[in-house]
Amino acid sequence: MKRSPFALASLALLCTQTALAQPAEDPPGEPADAAPTASPEVQKQVGMGTEKDTSTPPPAPPAEEKATPRPESREVGEDDTYGHGMQVGLRGAFLGGYKMVFRYDQSPLCKEPDLTKAAKDQQKFCGYGAQPMVDLAISFSPLDSIEPFLWARFGLDGESQTNTNPLKIFGAGLRAYTMSDSRFKIFIEPAVGVETEDGAGNVDFNFPGDQTYNPEYKTDFVFHLAA
Repeated sequence: MKRSPFALASLALLCTQTALAQPAEDPPGEPADAAPTASPEVQKQVGMGTEKDTSTPPPAPPAEEKATPRPESREVGEDDTYGHGMQVGLRGAFLGGYKMVFRYDQSPLCKEPDLTKAAKDQQKFCGYGAQPMVDLAISFSPLDSIEPFLWARFGLDGESQTNTNPLKIFGAGLRAYTMSDSRFKIFIEPAVGVETEDGAGNVDFNFPGDQTYNPEYKTDFVFHLAA
């Protein structure tokens, strides 16, 4: 078939227009609808301070346990009480000492008699070591500071110096505490008693032929004070 030059030119023009009207094909390896991306420097400048931090926040520190207050330290026996109120007491003591005697004419002698002297001229003042004694007391305290008691004193041997039997005293007293609530207590203890021993009957204390000497072994009243 014989074609005219005009027809060929029209066909070439039509193909060119059709090619221009069709969209350009995407280069291989890239998606068709990929959005344009800016350079890293632009992205850094544009997104500075506005990017959303998608990093995982550090874990919160564990909550501190509330410290339990420790009980106040106390000394051993701090809550103990040391008063004697409404308590019954029993005490004992072993005693000794030095005894001083002031005698009158008809009182028992305080040392072996001097037979070269009359009875009225015998020694009036004597001193000697007392025989060992034992004290016993029972008490009841209605208050912390006051402790009434009954007491007795017993000599373990007679006194050869006075020609008397072992000592016996019975009495009552009161112990008053100045610091009743303290471990270490200071007290004042007045007491009264009756001394009841009699003469031992030693013949060496008699004066042959002297009828004026008749020793009186009386019951004596005793006042006792201790602290």
